Amino acid sequence: MTALLEIHNINCRYDDQVIIDDLSFNVPQHQIVSLLGPSGCGKTTALRAIAGLENIFAGQILLDGVCLSSTGNVLPPEQRQIGMVFQDYALFPHLSVSKNIAFGLHGRDKAEKDAIVHSLLNLVHLEKHADKYPHQLSGGQQQRVALARALAPDPKLLLMDEPFSNLDSEMRRNLSREVRDILIERKISAILVTHDQEEAFTVADETGVMLEGTLQQWGSAQQLRESPANEFVSRFIGRQQ
Repeated sequence: MTALLEIHNINCRYDDQVIIDDLSFNVPQHQIVSLLGPSGCGKTTALRAIAGLENIFAGQILLDGVCLSSTGNVLPPEQRQIGMVFQDYALFPHLSVSKNIAFGLHGRDKAEKDAIVHSLLNLVHLEKHADKYPHQLSGGQQQRVALARALAPDPKLLLMDEPFSNLDSEMRRNLSREVRDILIERKISAILVTHDQEEAFTVADETGVMLEGTLQQWGSAQQLRESPANEFVSRFIGRQQ
């Protein structure tokens, strides 16, 4: 399967502290993958490097064959054709749902913007809430707005950083399944960062388990459960079951 995103042996560090060490993986076209691991394992730093928010000190990041990051060469985040969904939603409180979704649609005329927003409101089942403001919505509804806003510019890749962690367990399960269905319907490739095994296995086709900045194992939920590569993977996956 053709790789959309290619991560080749990247290294990230703060001062002399290595946060990501020799990390490599691919994201195929129209696939959803997750980076799973405990707090501080480097998974969010990896996501930020892909987004262009962190420099890399070795290796290379390519999207659709275009180099996004290498040593001494960083394409600005706004030029990467990558969407992001954050843990805290990051919605604009003074803008309505519709205007939040339309925020990133630069260079489009009003009719085109309206058509995109209308389509996305239907996609995330918020068509009746178009004129409401974020504080008038539930946490799950706010996260749907954040997802619609990230999808509006039609990114090649979507990055999701612990997007369901502020929700209760039932809402987290329901929304994670809903988000997967939306991404499949839109044929969007995505990376989910999470510490929650159930979330990772519900949303992603394949998962990379990380520890201390290194990738311990990459595979499907079944492979990780039935054939863990080492003691850490076995304990981490087993502890969360």
